[in-house]
Amino acid sequence: MGFNFTKKDLFKFSLILLILILILESIFIIFLLKENNQLKQNLNEHTYNFSLLSPSVAWMKTEEFLDLQKKSSINYWGLKSKFLAEISKDIPYDNVGIYFEDLFTGSWIGINEKDEFYPKSLFKVPVMVTILKKVENGEIFLNQNITLKEEDLDNLSGNLYKKGVGYKISVKDLLNLMIKESDNTALITLVNNFLDSEDYIMTINMVGLINPSLNQSISPKAYMNIFRSLYYSTYLKRSFSELALSILSDTNFNSQLTRYIPPSVKVSHKWGEDINLGVYHDCGIFYIENKNYMLCVMTKNVSKEQADNFISKISKITYEYITSTDNPEN
Repeated sequence: MGFNFTKKDLFKFSLILLILILILESIFIIFLLKENNQLKQNLNEHTYNFSLLSPSVAWMKTEEFLDLQKKSSINYWGLKSKFLAEISKDIPYDNVGIYFEDLFTGSWIGINEKDEFYPKSLFKVPVMVTILKKVENGEIFLNQNITLKEEDLDNLSGNLYKKGVGYKISVKDLLNLMIKESDNTALITLVNNFLDSEDYIMTINMVGLINPSLNQSISPKAYMNIFRSLYYSTYLKRSFSELALSILSDTNFNSQLTRYIPPSVKVSHKWGEDINLGVYHDCGIFYIENKNYMLCVMTKNVSKEQADNFISKISKITYEYITSTDNPEN
């Protein structure tokens, strides 16, 4: 018994076969896509266990992380070239040290960042940290009042000395004056009443500093260990690290790092200077959404006008580079 197929029947059969093949291909493609999607889910940002990553990114929501990743950079050579151009215009190369660090990626650049400078009043920051460690340990209290003595008074920096012998002031107010106005009387009072060499040495060792005292030199890169320890709260508890950075963000000194920075940008910083030695420094942390960074600029053998202009320009260049939407590294 045979089958007789007309051309019309063969055409219909071929058409049906083609449709079946297309349907099967579609099912196969859908299956592959589903399998691929399941594989992606196995490595999905939402479900993956990021136990080996930094908690600062491991605990982020996926959308927040992806947005932050777009804005992150690990290459700041463009910024360094801008620093070098500014140095060639304004100040001798050997008279300056610069250290910059991206606090999200850890990327950094520097110019003479390991050269050493006399820190001058920059060393008041580790003094503050040492005092706050004692407060944290319950050895002293922020609201504890201290009476000024003759040996505490110093008229070289700040106005607290004008209050005279017998004036009572709290530990917290002394810390504020020591940082905000770089008041020497506040510093000496705290040192005379609470600080011994062992406490201070323990602090500088714990935060990775080497001899940051008035007459010992330190590099910009090494000095920023103290700010990094506060930012990541590796030495003090978080509440005391926050207090220290808050005090550092409320200073009366605005002629260098913060001169050209918008008032809306919070900057925790400390300056140091010695007119006789031509030493002028300003170092701190800049708080910009998803782009926090550290910048430390130290100078020597320059005039105050030179230092103010140079440090403020370096800070302006850095801020504009970090925030510019045209920056190819953003």
